[in-house]
Amino acid sequence: MRPIMMHFPMPIETPRMILRIPQMGYTDSYDYVEAASESLPEISPWLSWARYVPSVDSTEEYLRDSCANWIVRTSTHVGMPLCIIDKETSKFAGIIVMHSVNWDIPKIEIGYWLRSSFVHKGMISEAVNALTRYCFLVMGMKRVEIRCEIANVRSRKVPERLGFMLDARMRNNQYSVKTGRITDTLVYSRIDLEGLPPIDVRWG
Repeated sequence: MRPIMMHFPMPIETPRMILRIPQMGYTDSYDYVEAASESLPEISPWLSWARYVPSVDSTEEYLRDSCANWIVRTSTHVGMPLCIIDKETSKFAGIIVMHSVNWDIPKIEIGYWLRSSFVHKGMISEAVNALTRYCFLVMGMKRVEIRCEIANVRSRKVPERLGFMLDARMRNNQYSVKTGRITDTLVYSRIDLEGLPPIDVRWG
């Protein structure tokens, strides 16, 4: 059962970033499209939607649907994304999204992509660390998953760096966007915060 009345304090803040629910009204849509356009060469091998730059209108529709998901506490279709905002520059730095939520367990999966100008700075690791804590401490999750294509080495390093356990290698589980061939999926998970690197994070 979805905890529709449960309070999820926002935004989530770390020393370098703010994670917040997308805002309707096209401002975030323009920022999203700008970031996606800049990052297409790096993210297109791994994300099917990134074969071309999304339109502002389609992005606004996506963000509006995601806002609705936050209201009803479901990850249907577009998930429950958060904008990653760099505090130093106030720039839109990427997206971290919760999807495949199962409130009966409860468990959730985290995905992410980062703007090219912000890579190699530990930004995604910081965002995932903060959101993982939020999932356990605020949302009451008992399991947090990260799944990635086996060839996506950069994405794999994030859960490995944060002490997620490799639960499974799911053979012939997905089509590779990059090659068009069937490939394997790696499933990482955490069931608590033990061993998660310390971070200064707050919310609300």
